[in-house]
Amino acid sequence: MLSSGLLGLLLVVPPLQAKRIYSYRDANGVMHFSDRPPQEAASEVQETLVEVDRKRLVFLREEGTDADKRFSLWNGYGGPIEVQLRFESAVNVVSEPDLPARVVIPGQATSLVLQVQPIDQRIGWTYQWSYGYLPGDPAARHDPAAVYRLPFDESLRLRVDQAFGGSFSHAEAHSYHAVDIAMDEDTPVLAARAGTVMAVESDFFGSGQDIQKYGDRANHIRIVHPDGTMAVYAHLALESVLVSIGDRVRAGQEIARSGNTGFSTGPHLHFVIQRNAGGKLVSVPFAFTVDGQVVTPTQGSFLGGQVSAASTPR
Repeated sequence: MLSSGLLGLLLVVPPLQAKRIYSYRDANGVMHFSDRPPQEAASEVQETLVEVDRKRLVFLREEGTDADKRFSLWNGYGGPIEVQLRFESAVNVVSEPDLPARVVIPGQATSLVLQVQPIDQRIGWTYQWSYGYLPGDPAARHDPAAVYRLPFDESLRLRVDQAFGGSFSHAEAHSYHAVDIAMDEDTPVLAARAGTVMAVESDFFGSGQDIQKYGDRANHIRIVHPDGTMAVYAHLALESVLVSIGDRVRAGQEIARSGNTGFSTGPHLHFVIQRNAGGKLVSVPFAFTVDGQVVTPTQGSFLGGQVSAASTPR
């Protein structure tokens, strides 16, 4: 007897998000609810933030007969993902590819990832399998000549509250080479480097230091660069994102507004460059280029307004 494969076991548990719900009564006293502001309402419109499920971007499709089952995955991200496949149990079956295995699926594409058949149809067979995924192509390598402009208007002078290896939240590999830039809410956030929008989260609200509650609730944009590395702009304001998955953005383009969402002690922009290091995300060291000079962000330093005396010509 054959059992179908398990739905994907994601590497991140999907959190809840917020949405605006508008309620009002019409001329007949009937209450209406909508996720869009009404054009006409007989009474005052009430606006409420409610939590809804996170949008799914990866979907599993099952085809074929029990004796020749095929599984495909659709990648709704705007860039590649690495999928990790494994059998949880397997009796009298053979698969293509042999599991465990890893496959890379391009952005906005569907790929056949697994085919399973019984070795001997005369006796029983059974299996269960699972998958997880990470954004990015493990073959990506950071371009050392890549230029990163400031992710805000260079006329502003903003403080770096936490830099590489910051003790508060930059200890892990995926965030070690990140910077937290103190930034008033609603400040325009600009793309530091050209690329393609890979993922967007814009519907979270609230912030705090409870890691269990807020650890994965920061609005953010993930942009994949030509070398395969990915920039993450996080803690953005609710519903402030100006780009969509698949959009191509240029360096200096406004992409969102800064905010104070997720695991945060105050308004700021979390900026980091990451790559997929074969099953785990790691951050990449970088420097900003301002007026032709390279500026390495350090805790307590200021970016923009004027170039630091410690900067070195490029």
